[in-house]
Amino acid sequence: MRRSVIIPVVLHALAAVATLLWLLWYFIPTGNVFNGLSTLLILVLAGWTVFKNCRSEEPTSDVTLPAAELPLPDVRGPVVLVCGDMLDALFQGSPLRKTAQGWWLRAGDVTRLTDVVRSIQTQFPRQVGQLSVMYRCLPDHHQDEAVLRSALKTLRQQCKQITSLTGFTLPVVLSAEFSGPETPWIIVRGDKPIVCPVNDSPQAFIDWQQAEDNILALPAVSEAFSFIRNTLAEELEKPDRLTPPERAFSVAMRLGTVLPCTESVWADWLYTRPCLRFTRKPGQTAPASLFPDAVLPLLPPYASTVHGGQRTRRLILLMWLCALTALGISALNNRDLIRQVSTDLQRWNAIPMNHYRPKAESLAALKQDALLLERWQRQGEPLRYSLGYYPGQRLWLALQQAIDTWTPPTAPTAPEPKSVPKIVRLDSMSLFDSGKSVLKPGSTKMLVNSLVGIKARPGWLIVVSGHTDNTGSVQLNQTLSLQRAEAVRNWMRDTGDVPESCFAVQGYGDSRPIASNDTPDGRSHNRRVEISLVPQADACRLPGSKNASQDVRDVSTQEMEK
Repeated sequence: MRRSVIIPVVLHALAAVATLLWLLWYFIPTGNVFNGLSTLLILVLAGWTVFKNCRSEEPTSDVTLPAAELPLPDVRGPVVLVCGDMLDALFQGSPLRKTAQGWWLRAGDVTRLTDVVRSIQTQFPRQVGQLSVMYRCLPDHHQDEAVLRSALKTLRQQCKQITSLTGFTLPVVLSAEFSGPETPWIIVRGDKPIVCPVNDSPQAFIDWQQAEDNILALPAVSEAFSFIRNTLAEELEKPDRLTPPERAFSVAMRLGTVLPCTESVWADWLYTRPCLRFTRKPGQTAPASLFPDAVLPLLPPYASTVHGGQRTRRLILLMWLCALTALGISALNNRDLIRQVSTDLQRWNAIPMNHYRPKAESLAALKQDALLLERWQRQGEPLRYSLGYYPGQRLWLALQQAIDTWTPPTAPTAPEPKSVPKIVRLDSMSLFDSGKSVLKPGSTKMLVNSLVGIKARPGWLIVVSGHTDNTGSVQLNQTLSLQRAEAVRNWMRDTGDVPESCFAVQGYGDSRPIASNDTPDGRSHNRRVEISLVPQADACRLPGSKNASQDVRDVSTQEMEK
């Protein structure tokens, strides 16, 4: 017995642990550290639960009914455990009564109900779901109402223990039989009582009471209903700190089945109602139907064979809860994925295309999202997204459409090379005597050869600048350099017939050396006259010539063609 208890408990615990770990590791978006700690906690709780269940499966009572008293292998229909008053006369020596609609099983005293259910659960676990309880109450045999109410309170306590044992509440049928005029069984289920005559079809109570033969019994029937409602049902449904209320599944009531007693709860009840005195003639036979068999057809929807015990039902409930939780978490994960991609797309659309740096950063985020979705398309999306509506293809298309709109910045165009004026540098010592500003007689040939590339053009200015070394005073050098520049300008003007407006003459003295004045060679380089062409609007403009800018473009075009 011990091994048969431990193995199912362990199997159910393993199934529950596997379900919880499946939910934890595949769906809940947490880190590995949290998952590891949670796994350890689940394993500890599972081990503690197995130990607790194995301890609880050990018999807590020494009362175990033998199988001979529980002849229930593979029975069909509801099995009603009967407890309460005068069961010997009811069962007449047999512990079980079989009918076409179900079974009546004698449970004995109301305090034995839990032990009987435990024995059935141990020996015939499939029949536990077929069980229900009927409490038989004979108010004529109770002389103290407090004792009667105490028995009903014990019934509530037993029902509470049975619910904890089986995991569900058994239907409770309240059967009450009174002395008085003979009546058939009256079954109350809901608001409309039904009268069930022996060997006749049931009929509505309102139709039965209109029969002429039943008029005399109506006052007694009415008082019986009042007694059941104000005493029996009120005690079962009364709130209590220790035991929950128990609402009767149905009530079965009839009169004329017991001999009246002068001192009883029922007699005291009738004593307060004048003109209600009933006697039963000696030798009157008991009714043919001692059991309210009409209750049995009402029980099958609420009492049926169970497949698996309470642990199996709890395991199935846990699996369903985990499955629903997984569906909900999958939907949340897909929502977060949609929100992330939507945020990246909104940022992309909000940045102007000419803001290249933030636009490039946003483009990198879109490409990262697209690569992730592409990998999931090839390898399959993670399980945490698969139970919900996975929108990967739709998101990927939106990302690709946004990426395709990217326009890279154009490469900066190289600036057009500026026109560098051509400079002709003439040695002053070759043109002038030392300290003089008059051209030498033999300098003409040198000037002609050196100034071949210098031609006057409309819009160009001929700049002639003189330079000296640092020998002598600054003022004398400045004057000498200017006079030498003017001498060269005058020669070019007179020789080439160039207007004087085409020239600009400057004397720099020793302020712009091109070599060191510390050596003779350097000083000889510094003594020079420089001639260059510089573009200048409207400079040297001849009548009928183009403007300066147009001439510059023409010169540039000619140079490109060369």
